[in-house]
Amino acid sequence: SRSRGREERAPNLLLAQRRLAPPQPGGSGEMAMNPQAVSQLLEEMENWDKDKRFMAASDLMQEVTNSNQVLDLHLQKRVCQAFLKQLEDQSIDVQGNAVKCLAKIVSKFQEQQIGEVLAKLSQLVLDGRAEVRDIYATCLKGLLAELPTSSSALACQNVLPKMLHGITSHPLVEVKEECTDVFHDFLKRFGDNRVMQWSDQENMANSLLNLLKPKQYKSSLRKKVISCIGALSAVLADRQLDSLMRTLLTDVRAASSKAEKQKYIQCIGTVSRNVGFRIGSHLREIAPLFLQIVNQATEGDVSMDGENEQDHEVVENCLNAFESFVLRCSKEVAPHLDELCNVILTLIAYDPNFYDSGDGGDAMDEGANDEFDDDGLVDSDDDDNSWKVRRAALKVLAAMVKGLPDKLQDVYSKFASPLIGRFSEREESVKLDVFVTFAEMVQTAVIKNQTQVTGTTAPAQIAGTGILEVARLPPPKERPAAEYLVAVLPQCVAQINKQLRSKAVKTRQGALALLRTLAECMPQHLEPLLAQVKDELIRAMKETNSGMRLDALVCIRHLSDNFSSATVYQQLAPQFCPLFLHCCNDTYYKSIAQALRAIGSYVYALRPTPADASNQLMEVLPAFEVLKGKLLATDIDQEVKESALECYGHLVACTGDLPAFQAAVQTCMPPFVDRIKNDVTRTTAIKALKNICISQVKVAALASSLAAVGGQLSTYLSQNSRAFRQQCLDALVHVLRKYGQSVPQETTMQILTDIVPFITDTDLYITDLCVQVAVQALAASPQLAPVVVEKCVPAVLVVCRSPLLQGSALESILNFLARVAQHSQHCPFERLRAELSDTSCVATAQAQAQRQVIATLAKGLAAVVIASAADVQKQAIQGFLSKIQQCSAVVQTEATQQCELSLLALGESGKYTDLSGTPGFCETLLQQLENSQDEVRLAAALALGYATVGAMGTLLKVVIDNTQSAGTAAKGQKTQYLLLTSLREVISIGVTKRGPSDLSLREHLRPHVPRVLPILCQYADSNEESVRNVVSESLGHLLIVDQDSVLTALTPLFTSTTSWRVRAAAVSTIRFAASKQCPAATILPLKERLLTCLGDEELQVRKAALHSLNVACLSSSCSEIFRAHTDLIFESIKEDSKQRPELIREVDLGPFKHKVDDGLPLRKFAYTVSCSLLAAYPEQMASPALIDLVLQGLADNEDVQVICCQLLQDLCSWNFALFRIIGRIGDLVEPFDRCIMRCIKQVQAKQQVGRAMDMLRLYARTLRTVEPIAETNQHKVFVDYLARILKDSVFAQVYEHANSGKDAL
Repeated sequence: SRSRGREERAPNLLLAQRRLAPPQPGGSGEMAMNPQAVSQLLEEMENWDKDKRFMAASDLMQEVTNSNQVLDLHLQKRVCQAFLKQLEDQSIDVQGNAVKCLAKIVSKFQEQQIGEVLAKLSQLVLDGRAEVRDIYATCLKGLLAELPTSSSALACQNVLPKMLHGITSHPLVEVKEECTDVFHDFLKRFGDNRVMQWSDQENMANSLLNLLKPKQYKSSLRKKVISCIGALSAVLADRQLDSLMRTLLTDVRAASSKAEKQKYIQCIGTVSRNVGFRIGSHLREIAPLFLQIVNQATEGDVSMDGENEQDHEVVENCLNAFESFVLRCSKEVAPHLDELCNVILTLIAYDPNFYDSGDGGDAMDEGANDEFDDDGLVDSDDDDNSWKVRRAALKVLAAMVKGLPDKLQDVYSKFASPLIGRFSEREESVKLDVFVTFAEMVQTAVIKNQTQVTGTTAPAQIAGTGILEVARLPPPKERPAAEYLVAVLPQCVAQINKQLRSKAVKTRQGALALLRTLAECMPQHLEPLLAQVKDELIRAMKETNSGMRLDALVCIRHLSDNFSSATVYQQLAPQFCPLFLHCCNDTYYKSIAQALRAIGSYVYALRPTPADASNQLMEVLPAFEVLKGKLLATDIDQEVKESALECYGHLVACTGDLPAFQAAVQTCMPPFVDRIKNDVTRTTAIKALKNICISQVKVAALASSLAAVGGQLSTYLSQNSRAFRQQCLDALVHVLRKYGQSVPQETTMQILTDIVPFITDTDLYITDLCVQVAVQALAASPQLAPVVVEKCVPAVLVVCRSPLLQGSALESILNFLARVAQHSQHCPFERLRAELSDTSCVATAQAQAQRQVIATLAKGLAAVVIASAADVQKQAIQGFLSKIQQCSAVVQTEATQQCELSLLALGESGKYTDLSGTPGFCETLLQQLENSQDEVRLAAALALGYATVGAMGTLLKVVIDNTQSAGTAAKGQKTQYLLLTSLREVISIGVTKRGPSDLSLREHLRPHVPRVLPILCQYADSNEESVRNVVSESLGHLLIVDQDSVLTALTPLFTSTTSWRVRAAAVSTIRFAASKQCPAATILPLKERLLTCLGDEELQVRKAALHSLNVACLSSSCSEIFRAHTDLIFESIKEDSKQRPELIREVDLGPFKHKVDDGLPLRKFAYTVSCSLLAAYPEQMASPALIDLVLQGLADNEDVQVICCQLLQDLCSWNFALFRIIGRIGDLVEPFDRCIMRCIKQVQAKQQVGRAMDMLRLYARTLRTVEPIAETNQHKVFVDYLARILKDSVFAQVYEHANSGKDAL
């Protein structure tokens, strides 16, 4: 606003020393204020020396802000007047310092003084001296930014009226500009104040719009007005916003010049970015108008009169608005999407000032950045601004890729190839945008693995074929749209290669960054094209630019992580490896770290299998010398230390057995062991150690360090960190498995002693690892069997009696017991049998817990029996049979438990050995099917099924014959059901086992399928749900064994008109088949039947159909079957999720009446399937319609509310879905408010406090997930509600500790 020289002058030495003087002692950052010192500083602020005035103001600010006392009102006035006076100081340094100090100091004063300062500054902006008006405005804006939220009323009273007066009534344009600028900051800071809501917002908007109309106003004012209108639109009520948009659209249509049209279009774009989804209702008018403007402005010949520049800016503003529309109003913009795509397709190549003669394209690309103005251009680049149109078009395309995942195939099919053609763009900044947009397309085309191969993860090979024993992570999963990118990838790489040869550094950087993205997302498709870009990658690794070196190294690392043809990398090793080593001596620590990671990744391609050690492995031998230096150094960056450890682990895993590498490996081993002992590097070093142990080669150099390594890992088990303890145990398992025979006995004994305290049922995962350590120790050192029996067996037996034992921990314990049983001289069979047969521990447990413990003990007994000698086995089996016969006649709890235990142990043993020839075996089990005790009958049925697995050739026929001959009487039906249970176990185990030796189980089953099917179909109409479940499970498993026969039997069941139970049993078969991860072709013929059942008239059939659909959607093998039917399924879900009064019945319980909702289970399934559909098909399912479902569910039963909250959290975790749902977030306020207030009242009334607090935590976690979305998009309604509800102390405490638990795409 004023022109004057801005002389920069440093303070003198004395004042500089005052600045650097240490604070006075006493207090913790705050000190008492000395009024006398304040008065002295106020005097110095009027000193003739500007340096003293400057320092006095700074010291006074420090004095006031650091003090724990408040100045009296008189001093406050003097301080404010002094700073206000300094705003007019002749020194620009003093003025600037006063602006900063006043903003910080006034916020510490009383409200009265704050109001006076705000009023004074506002008045000075209006009628103060012109030459310092900008200083007043800047100070006022700084003060608004520093004021707390509680001062919003003061700001509204003292600033708002004066700024509006200046905008509407002041004659000077400069004053209007400053007032507009302050008003913009005021709206951003305090726009949500109620005074703003009560004010005449429409007049505010009209006042600002009036400033856009006069042509004589300068562009700086117009820009500030447009920005201010955008800020105002964010706080406008819906009616005022509609009025504003109608006015703007009318102004656009009535604009008489391109410049005028441009400013109104720019204003609409700014409003759309501020209000987001709220502009969606106007798109039916805005979109066609803007598209028409764009088409008119970009068609026809190039004009030479300079009007093109304005045309281009108009088009740019239209496209910027479309970018906002696509991201925030995807549903409303959908009808205009095809036309928009065609426009964007034209505009990304829109360059009216460039004429391409059609030849010499390659030459043009080569010199794209050299002397371009001399050839092919009408005007100079300085006069050409068509690049703004191309850049804006690219932004719209990027918005389509991010915000329209369900339209990706259409977008990619249209734009993939044309966008590659734009790699030759002549404007460098636009070319970089082309690279970024294509990279966005590549990243969106894949779904990255949850656990990516990073620098700390071993790039393992495919199990059984690679140098490592574990499976390598696959490349990122491709979406269907990726096929369009894969098709043009050769063309893309060829163009990237040209750009990498450019003389412009930024162009090379952009091209290399795109190549890196391709290597991260599509390594398997880029690998065959690696030879084309190798020269440029080599050049990039030699660049002085550290960013390019990093990109090249990361690119090669990602490619080698996912190699499929090792030959490609072996041929390039002589060129790449020396450069890796050269980068290891870089001065930039990130380059060193990436070079080490690249070596560690690349070495796997040089030796893909133990038998295929290539000659090029010698290229990495010098790396050991580099590693030695990094491992010994103590003054290097932490990232370099970790990278060196990872690299060493990978190198040793691939070269540890080769004679040429022995000396190098041995040299680096001592510092590597020291790193395991170091607190800072131990985690990474242990990961590297594990990587060495899972290699298929034997590293002899490790033998001398095993004692130190094992002892250190054992010592670490006492650490408090569970994650670190878990890592140490995992490493011990692998060390003992691979090198256990070389570990000294003393070390192994120490390890066994240290693991015993952790063998408990409180942490089964840690227990699992501890038992695995014991198993490996016993396998490697059989002579330590007495130690294992003494220390570990008692702890394991205690865990065996826990009802919590399950999963991999149970499997490990069974393996351990089998190992121990083989050392009968140290642990006799009778001891183990007696311990595992003791059922006294379950006497006080609940029925379900009793059953679980007895089943576990039976598995343990069977493991011990099978691992024992043949004579012991025979004796044990006879003992089980005798026990069954003795206990079955005694009706006592202990006898029943012993009988049940013996039956299950007999069955579990029969899984692994043929017991059909044992005298009295079949007769005893069949006899027990008629026992008077339900537990014994069920145990006998299960035992018969288990034993049949081990004797398919004989017992399967016995089971089926007895099932057929059981009869139709009541007693016979009960026996038949038990025999069906036996058959179900046979089928289930036969289908689950997938090994080559287990195929015989299916082959044994197949001939009997025709005999079994009629029996199963007969019981499909049973009144007992448990019987129908057995039928459905058996049919589902048999579907995998003999698809044709089962389909023939199932088809009539789906269309049965006699009983809904038959249809429900039929549709449930799909659930059990999908749960076994059957191939998609297995249930594909039943897809239409399942979809039909979703609309069945019977509630139970629909529930069974939803249950089957839920399992199928989450199945990795079957989920794609239903992708094309998400709309149909969702419509069915919406119907089934509604509350139906006719399904609510009233039960008279005497003193009171109880309502029972028979539709609740169906609704819960419907909401659960919605969650599964969103997880399986996010692109199709993430829509505002899901918000409607959530709103409906929040008014339902609390069980439904739990699922709805999870659904909302899942929906908010998908980044692309945020733009779609932001429009509906305000609708969540009322139902959440109702639910939260209900729970708060329950807590206050001390009614069901536990349940109410659980629900409050759930609501808090959900709101935590939604909060950042609402704040980012300035969603006032939701943010205001959150601020209000957090004033409640109960909810505020819950909310503070809530964890959102979010997973973004």
